[in-house]
Amino acid sequence: MVMEELKLKLDELKKEDERCNAFGASSHGYELNIPLSETEFKAIEAKYGCIFPDEYREFITTVGNGGAGPFYGVFPIEMEDDNHDMCSWTDGTLVGNLSKPFPYSSNWNLPDSFWENEPDCDNCESDEEEDALWETWEEQLNEKYWAENVMSGAIPICHAGCARRIWMVVSGPMKGTIWSDLRADYAGIELLKDDDGRNLSFKGWYLSWLNKSLKEIRESKN
Repeated sequence: MVMEELKLKLDELKKEDERCNAFGASSHGYELNIPLSETEFKAIEAKYGCIFPDEYREFITTVGNGGAGPFYGVFPIEMEDDNHDMCSWTDGTLVGNLSKPFPYSSNWNLPDSFWENEPDCDNCESDEEEDALWETWEEQLNEKYWAENVMSGAIPICHAGCARRIWMVVSGPMKGTIWSDLRADYAGIELLKDDDGRNLSFKGWYLSWLNKSLKEIRESKN
Protein backbone atom coordinates (compact mmCIF):
# COMPACT_ATOMS: atom_id res chain seq x y z
CA MET A 1 0.00 0.00 0.00
CA VAL A 2 2.83 2.39 0.78
CA MET A 3 4.36 2.04 -2.68
CA GLU A 4 0.95 2.48 -4.28
CA GLU A 5 0.64 5.76 -2.39
CA LEU A 6 4.00 6.88 -3.75
CA LYS A 7 3.02 6.02 -7.32
CA LEU A 8 -0.32 7.80 -7.04
CA LYS A 9 1.28 10.94 -5.62
CA LEU A 10 3.99 10.86 -8.28
CA ASP A 11 1.31 10.72 -11.00
CA GLU A 12 -0.43 13.60 -9.29
CA LEU A 13 2.78 15.65 -9.17
CA LYS A 14 3.51 14.93 -12.83
CA LYS A 15 0.08 16.28 -13.81
CA GLU A 16 0.43 19.35 -11.58
CA ASP A 17 3.95 20.16 -12.82
CA GLU A 18 3.56 19.63 -16.56
CA ARG A 19 6.48 21.95 -17.34
CA CYS A 20 8.81 20.30 -14.78
CA ASN A 21 9.38 23.55 -12.92
CA ALA A 22 10.25 21.88 -9.61
CA PHE A 23 13.95 21.70 -8.80
CA GLY A 24 15.63 18.90 -10.78
CA ALA A 25 12.38 17.73 -12.39
CA SER A 26 13.55 18.52 -15.92
CA SER A 27 16.33 15.93 -15.52
CA HIS A 28 13.92 13.02 -14.92
CA GLY A 29 10.59 14.33 -16.20
CA TYR A 30 8.81 12.38 -13.45
CA GLU A 31 9.54 9.16 -15.33
CA LEU A 32 10.62 5.92 -13.67
CA ASN A 33 12.86 3.16 -14.93
CA ILE A 34 11.53 -0.38 -15.32
CA PRO A 35 11.54 -2.18 -11.94
CA LEU A 36 13.91 -5.08 -11.30
CA SER A 37 12.60 -8.55 -10.65
CA GLU A 38 12.98 -10.04 -7.18
CA THR A 39 15.47 -12.50 -8.65
CA GLU A 40 17.60 -9.69 -10.09
CA PHE A 41 17.46 -7.80 -6.82
CA LYS A 42 18.48 -10.79 -4.72
CA ALA A 43 21.40 -11.43 -7.05
CA ILE A 44 22.68 -7.92 -6.36
CA GLU A 45 22.36 -8.47 -2.61
CA ALA A 46 24.37 -11.68 -2.92
CA LYS A 47 26.99 -9.88 -4.98
CA TYR A 48 27.60 -7.27 -2.29
CA GLY A 49 26.99 -9.40 0.79
CA CYS A 50 24.19 -7.33 2.29
CA ILE A 51 20.40 -7.21 2.58
CA PHE A 52 19.02 -3.87 1.47
CA PRO A 53 16.27 -2.12 3.49
CA ASP A 54 12.77 -3.44 2.76
CA GLU A 55 11.37 -0.08 1.63
CA TYR A 56 14.17 0.33 -0.88
CA ARG A 57 13.79 -3.24 -2.17
CA GLU A 58 10.06 -2.71 -2.63
CA PHE A 59 10.62 0.55 -4.47
CA ILE A 60 13.23 -0.87 -6.85
CA THR A 61 11.17 -4.00 -7.58
CA THR A 62 7.64 -2.54 -7.78
CA VAL A 63 7.91 1.20 -8.48
CA GLY A 64 11.04 1.71 -10.56
CA ASN A 65 14.76 1.03 -10.66
CA GLY A 66 15.55 4.70 -10.20
CA GLY A 67 14.23 7.71 -12.06
CA ALA A 68 11.86 10.35 -10.70
CA GLY A 69 12.67 11.45 -7.18
CA PRO A 70 14.15 14.18 -5.00
CA PHE A 71 16.67 16.61 -6.51
CA TYR A 72 17.86 15.05 -9.79
CA GLY A 73 16.13 11.71 -9.23
CA VAL A 74 16.88 8.34 -7.66
CA PHE A 75 19.91 6.46 -8.95
CA PRO A 76 19.34 3.01 -10.43
CA ILE A 77 20.73 0.41 -8.06
CA GLU A 78 24.47 -0.20 -8.54
CA MET A 79 24.91 3.24 -10.12
CA GLU A 80 26.41 6.53 -8.93
CA ASP A 81 27.00 9.94 -10.50
CA ASP A 82 30.22 10.51 -12.44
CA ASN A 83 30.56 14.21 -13.26
CA HIS A 84 27.61 14.80 -15.62
CA ASP A 85 27.17 11.11 -16.37
CA MET A 86 26.78 7.91 -14.36
CA CYS A 87 28.93 4.87 -13.70
CA SER A 88 28.66 1.61 -11.78
CA TRP A 89 29.67 1.31 -8.14
CA THR A 90 32.57 -0.90 -9.15
CA ASP A 91 33.84 1.61 -11.71
CA GLY A 92 33.31 4.60 -9.42
CA THR A 93 35.09 5.79 -6.29
CA LEU A 94 32.26 6.34 -3.81
CA VAL A 95 30.97 2.99 -2.58
CA GLY A 96 32.92 0.94 -0.07
CA ASN A 97 32.32 -2.46 1.51
CA LEU A 98 28.55 -2.80 1.83
CA SER A 99 28.76 -5.78 4.16
CA LYS A 100 30.51 -3.68 6.83
CA PRO A 101 28.41 -1.76 9.37
CA PHE A 102 27.96 1.93 8.68
CA PRO A 103 30.30 3.65 11.18
CA TYR A 104 28.19 6.59 12.37
CA SER A 105 25.05 7.08 14.43
CA SER A 106 24.97 10.90 14.34
CA ASN A 107 26.31 13.74 12.22
CA TRP A 108 30.00 13.33 11.42
CA ASN A 109 32.90 15.41 10.19
CA LEU A 110 36.65 15.38 10.67
CA PRO A 111 37.84 17.38 13.71
CA ASP A 112 38.92 21.01 13.57
CA SER A 113 42.52 19.88 14.00
CA PHE A 114 42.36 18.32 10.53
CA TRP A 115 40.97 21.42 8.82
CA GLU A 116 43.61 23.59 10.45
CA ASN A 117 46.10 21.88 8.11
CA GLU A 118 44.51 23.33 5.00
CA PRO A 119 47.24 25.26 3.16
CA ASP A 120 47.59 28.99 3.62
CA CYS A 121 49.74 30.02 0.72
CA ASP A 122 49.94 33.76 1.39
CA ASN A 123 53.57 33.33 2.36
CA CYS A 124 54.53 30.82 -0.32
CA GLU A 125 57.73 31.87 -2.04
CA SER A 126 57.02 30.10 -5.36
CA ASP A 127 54.32 28.45 -7.41
CA GLU A 128 56.13 25.16 -6.91
CA GLU A 129 55.89 25.48 -3.13
CA GLU A 130 52.18 26.29 -3.36
CA ASP A 131 51.52 23.36 -5.71
CA ALA A 132 53.34 20.99 -3.35
CA LEU A 133 51.27 22.15 -0.37
CA TRP A 134 48.00 21.69 -2.24
CA GLU A 135 49.06 18.29 -3.53
CA THR A 136 49.77 17.13 0.03
CA TRP A 137 46.42 18.51 1.17
CA GLU A 138 44.56 16.68 -1.59
CA GLU A 139 46.28 13.45 -0.61
CA GLN A 140 45.14 13.92 3.00
CA LEU A 141 41.56 14.60 1.85
CA ASN A 142 41.50 11.54 -0.36
CA GLU A 143 42.86 9.34 2.43
CA LYS A 144 40.74 10.59 5.33
CA TYR A 145 37.69 12.25 3.80
CA TRP A 146 36.94 10.74 0.41
CA ALA A 147 38.18 7.16 0.92
CA GLU A 148 35.54 4.51 0.24
CA ASN A 149 35.72 3.22 3.83
CA VAL A 150 34.42 6.56 5.13
CA MET A 151 30.97 5.50 3.88
CA SER A 152 31.19 1.74 4.36
CA GLY A 153 27.79 0.09 4.63
CA ALA A 154 25.95 2.80 2.67
CA ILE A 155 25.03 3.56 -0.95
CA PRO A 156 24.47 6.86 -2.77
CA ILE A 157 20.86 7.08 -3.93
CA CYS A 158 20.60 10.60 -5.29
CA HIS A 159 22.68 13.55 -6.50
CA ALA A 160 21.69 16.83 -4.89
CA GLY A 161 23.85 19.10 -7.02
CA CYS A 162 27.33 20.59 -6.64
CA ALA A 163 28.83 17.21 -5.62
CA ARG A 164 26.39 16.83 -2.73
CA ARG A 165 24.66 13.46 -2.47
CA ILE A 166 22.04 11.57 -0.51
CA TRP A 167 23.04 8.17 0.94
CA MET A 168 21.12 5.28 2.46
CA VAL A 169 22.61 2.95 5.05
CA VAL A 170 22.36 -0.75 4.17
CA SER A 171 24.36 -2.42 6.97
CA GLY A 172 24.69 -1.99 10.72
CA PRO A 173 22.49 -0.52 13.48
CA MET A 174 21.61 2.54 11.36
CA LYS A 175 20.35 0.44 8.44
CA GLY A 176 17.60 2.19 6.50
CA THR A 177 18.50 5.73 7.58
CA ILE A 178 19.07 8.51 5.05
CA TRP A 179 22.07 10.87 5.14
CA SER A 180 23.03 14.09 3.39
CA ASP A 181 26.64 14.07 2.17
CA LEU A 182 28.03 17.60 2.45
CA ARG A 183 31.70 16.70 2.18
CA ALA A 184 32.04 18.79 -0.98
CA ASP A 185 31.53 21.79 1.32
CA TYR A 186 33.79 20.28 4.01
CA ALA A 187 30.64 19.98 6.14
CA GLY A 188 30.71 16.20 6.68
CA ILE A 189 27.58 14.05 6.62
CA GLU A 190 24.23 14.74 8.25
CA LEU A 191 21.55 12.34 9.46
CA LEU A 192 18.21 13.39 7.94
CA LYS A 193 15.14 13.58 10.17
CA ASP A 194 11.46 14.27 9.65
CA ASP A 195 9.53 17.19 11.11
CA ASP A 196 9.02 15.24 14.34
CA GLY A 197 12.73 14.58 14.78
CA ARG A 198 12.59 10.91 13.74
CA ASN A 199 15.19 9.41 11.46
CA LEU A 200 14.05 9.41 7.85
CA SER A 201 13.75 6.12 5.97
CA PHE A 202 13.67 5.76 2.19
CA LYS A 203 9.88 5.88 2.14
CA GLY A 204 9.76 8.95 4.38
CA TRP A 205 12.43 10.72 2.34
CA TYR A 206 10.65 10.06 -0.96
CA LEU A 207 7.18 10.86 0.40
CA SER A 208 8.46 14.10 1.95
CA TRP A 209 9.71 15.17 -1.49
CA LEU A 210 6.36 14.39 -3.08
CA ASN A 211 4.35 16.26 -0.47
CA LYS A 212 6.64 19.29 -0.45
CA SER A 213 6.77 19.48 -4.23
CA LEU A 214 3.00 19.22 -4.58
CA LYS A 215 2.52 21.95 -1.99
CA GLU A 216 5.00 24.29 -3.69
CA ILE A 217 3.61 23.73 -7.19
CA ARG A 218 0.04 24.34 -6.05
CA GLU A 219 0.98 27.45 -4.13
CA SER A 220 2.81 28.81 -7.18
CA LYS A 221 -0.44 28.63 -9.16
CA ASN A 222 -2.39 30.73 -6.67
